[in-house]
Amino acid sequence: MPYQHDLLKVKPTEFGLMAGRILISVPYYNDSFFNRSVVLLTDYEKDHVAGLIINHKIPYTVGQLVDEIHSEAPMFLGGPVLPSALFLLHDFDSCTTASAVVPGVYVGYDQVLLALIEHNAIPTMRYRFFMGYSGWSPGQLEGELARNMWVVGNPTPELIFGTDPDQIWPTAVRVLGSEYEHWLKVPKYVNLN
Repeated sequence: MPYQHDLLKVKPTEFGLMAGRILISVPYYNDSFFNRSVVLLTDYEKDHVAGLIINHKIPYTVGQLVDEIHSEAPMFLGGPVLPSALFLLHDFDSCTTASAVVPGVYVGYDQVLLALIEHNAIPTMRYRFFMGYSGWSPGQLEGELARNMWVVGNPTPELIFGTDPDQIWPTAVRVLGSEYEHWLKVPKYVNLN
């Protein structure tokens, strides 16, 4: 049986940082914003790192928050940077202004794509809207990884679009393997214990 101090060690994964990876928050840090978050990295450049928190749904629809879009789709909180900016993850490969993040997942939109969504023209299209994004200055994310605040994983379209938001973090942890399963027993707010 592992000792308590072994359970608190964070084993890094073999995945390197790059666009298309996910950051899975380590449950021992109770950051008020990123607690139990899974962030899809959409950009990873020398001077710019950005991503969207894919599991923080807020209690408003897109149409309630964005007057120009008539949609009852739920809104997600992508991060604390530019909280009024709108982002869209989707699986529609014909949007010329969108960029591939991982196979089958694109970020970006145009008016044509928004019209398709508003009219439910492609019922099988999967998408999620986000307000704001998560960003890091040069070296900041690498420092957070060194302090064991995150582990890096590989997402799938099913994790992003087909998993209930409340289950994304536990699902991502389970995919990491048995060495991480004890995280699922850590209380959500460890500072309250």
